Amino acid sequence: MILKALGSFIMAAGLWQLLPTDLSALEYRAGVGGEEASKISYVEFENEQASLPRAGMRSMVNYPVKTDPGSFGVVTTARSVLIEDADSGMIMVAKHPYAIRSIGSVTKLMTALVFLETNPDLNASVTLTDADLIEGGRIYLRFEDPIVLHDLLQAGLIGSDNSAMESLVRLSGLSNEAFVIRMNSKAKELGMSNSVFVDPSGIDAGNTSTAYDLVALLRAAEQEPEIVEAMQTAKITVRQASGYSVDIENTNELLTSFVNEDPFSVRAGKTGYLPQAGYVLATAVAKNDHKIYVVVMGSDSKDTRVLESKGLISWAFKTFSWPTN
Repeated sequence: MILKALGSFIMAAGLWQLLPTDLSALEYRAGVGGEEASKISYVEFENEQASLPRAGMRSMVNYPVKTDPGSFGVVTTARSVLIEDADSGMIMVAKHPYAIRSIGSVTKLMTALVFLETNPDLNASVTLTDADLIEGGRIYLRFEDPIVLHDLLQAGLIGSDNSAMESLVRLSGLSNEAFVIRMNSKAKELGMSNSVFVDPSGIDAGNTSTAYDLVALLRAAEQEPEIVEAMQTAKITVRQASGYSVDIENTNELLTSFVNEDPFSVRAGKTGYLPQAGYVLATAVAKNDHKIYVVVMGSDSKDTRVLESKGLISWAFKTFSWPTN
């Protein structure tokens, strides 16, 4: 009987290590979050089983271990937060990770994935036309001025240029409707069960997802070298046929921060913003041989999403350790 009780205790302790810290409850107890914000929705309740390691990863044993039981996370303004261990799929901390929210320009990662499926010649010379113009956000490139397709793709991802990304639909040979349909079917293939896409640039608030789903999107984006190049490039200079050149800085400011300096490195990431979405940042950061995914959705400002992401990254690597075998 004693052995049975001891076994149950050990199993419970093991499961406790796999359950994420709930930041919304932490913030409520700390007096900085309202009671309403600490409640979970029906959709979140239905997805609660996913707080354990992702399907397909649950046989792995190299789960990170919380070495500081008294540390519960970082207070954030973000409406949704998620930290996930890359190797095991274990969620290390969460705040409404299954809440469905607008994602803004994070949409562009899915657009790039679908575009690259069409096997484009990235060395081809192409032009933007008036049909590609999307109002809102900064436009870096000149219209009717030839540019190498590779550079067009990089400009769209690095600078989050809406018109550049919109042009990829035309250049893919697909209609806008067919392209968006493929975006949604691709999402289902990736297991993004609570995501919907309605336009390729991310300008429409109807592009919605969850923090949990955005990690799946980052994982897929990391399989495409052209997307990885953009996600890891802090600044690019693009030249068009006329001789016009423009410097484009990456909207992911983590690339020029300490989390991209040894022993850290930013492996992936994309920003998003809309009034309906707030400020969004989905990123992957490694320290030595260990990588985590960090997503903040609905932060109060551009600066806040960066500061909160830095805080969450620092907290995760300080609070958890990874087995050596």
